[in-house]
Amino acid sequence: MSELEVTALVIGLLLSMMLLSVPIGAAMALSAFSGIMILYGSGTAFFMVGEVAMEVGFNYELCIIPLFILMGNLATKAGMSADLYQGCARLFGGVRGALAMATILACGCFAAVSGSSLATATALGRVSLPEMKRNNYSDALATGCVAAGGTIGVLIPPSIILVIYGVLTETSITDLFVAAVIPGLMQIVIYAATIAVIVRLWPGSAGNGQPTNLREKLAALPQISSMFILFALIIGGLYLGIFTPTEAAGFGVIFALAIGLLRRSITLSEMVEAVYSTIRTTGMIALIIFGAFLLINFFVLTRANIAIADYILSLDASPTLVLLIILLTYLILGCFLDSIGMVLLTVPVIFPIITGLGYDPVWFGIVLVIVVETGMITPPLGINVFAIKSIAPDIPLGTIFKGVMPFWGADLIRLALLVMFPALTLMLL
Repeated sequence: MSELEVTALVIGLLLSMMLLSVPIGAAMALSAFSGIMILYGSGTAFFMVGEVAMEVGFNYELCIIPLFILMGNLATKAGMSADLYQGCARLFGGVRGALAMATILACGCFAAVSGSSLATATALGRVSLPEMKRNNYSDALATGCVAAGGTIGVLIPPSIILVIYGVLTETSITDLFVAAVIPGLMQIVIYAATIAVIVRLWPGSAGNGQPTNLREKLAALPQISSMFILFALIIGGLYLGIFTPTEAAGFGVIFALAIGLLRRSITLSEMVEAVYSTIRTTGMIALIIFGAFLLINFFVLTRANIAIADYILSLDASPTLVLLIILLTYLILGCFLDSIGMVLLTVPVIFPIITGLGYDPVWFGIVLVIVVETGMITPPLGINVFAIKSIAPDIPLGTIFKGVMPFWGADLIRLALLVMFPALTLMLL
């Protein structure tokens, strides 16, 4: 068989396994292994498996991922997420839709220490959904704002996907983290404005919340201060060049643990549970990364990704049109694939096209993450929607999707702004 025929066979095998619900990491690894074995024999295939395992296992930059996951788990176990939500609720006290806005702000702050969309949505959902239900919020608005708020965790540093994108494309992770700050803040502001519009058009969807005076609002600041301090130290340290992203992750773990110990809000058993949870999550991500790297090596051997890039670049199409087609493709893929798997599967093919068209790799990394996070609340899959369904089983799935659609529209507006005005992303660099 020719390399082109084997490549088509590998892609078909990969898609078939994904349709059969085989975990995407295993699907990528098995399809790539099969392709390498057909072309070069079993000896080369097993050698490649060992080489890729060594490459993934000893990649220093990938150490960021388990450290940031552990930092988020420790923050949750220490009760920082509950304190954060309660503090934000006091700050917005008395405003219609206050609890929903507090959820968005709390998600943004918690995202700065978790780096995970699912962790953010789940941690804040457990705290905020019962509170919003007690205050007569509609199920659609309550679940929609939590599911959408969780996507902030994909973008605001530290971001696991930005780390993976940086490793894949050899783009500075520090630059990616710094460039993500303004788009991340834009997301919080646009989501809050979306809530304001919803409660204005449908007043019955939210209550006014418990009014708070200035003294109570000021008293809420210590509850959210630890998250803000941690975020400021990490981003400030990276921006000033005080430490590397990996060192920042290690510092974040120590800070989160210290806060829990000083407050006496975390026990030894909870610390052990946080470590176990980190190991499980890291193992899942490691399998996906291993499968993706093995598939990338297959593409390198067959030069399939380069051939695709060369073909697209040879077409007489404007860079803007090609970019729009790529972004639309990601929105569609986001309906069916998880975010990490989607980035690992597509970036090796897409990145040569993007750089060949002259787009900035840092800017595209941020735009890519925004499209990916939008896919996390896009029907029919919407991983964040299913995460919220798992903690609110009494609410119909259709209601949750209905609640996220205004935020989905807000994401498209933000994406359009960043595409039209790249300086919004790159101005801090």
